[in-house]
Amino acid sequence: MNKITKEQYEFALARVEELLPLVTDEMPANDKHAVELTMMSDIVIAYEKEFYPIANPTISKLIV
Repeated sequence: MNKITKEQYEFALARVEELLPLVTDEMPANDKHAVELTMMSDIVIAYEKEFYPIANPTISKLIV
């Protein structure tokens, strides 16, 4: 995937919010809304992995 811009990320994030109420578990995976939700979610995930990475917890944080 090409580098995702902040504008693309923000658009995808807003679109995910719009699509979530339209997609259900019973919906076929090839439904146009389900496909678009998957694509937009992939964009959001890729951007957040690059710019908002979640560090692995330290041993001391796991014990507490």
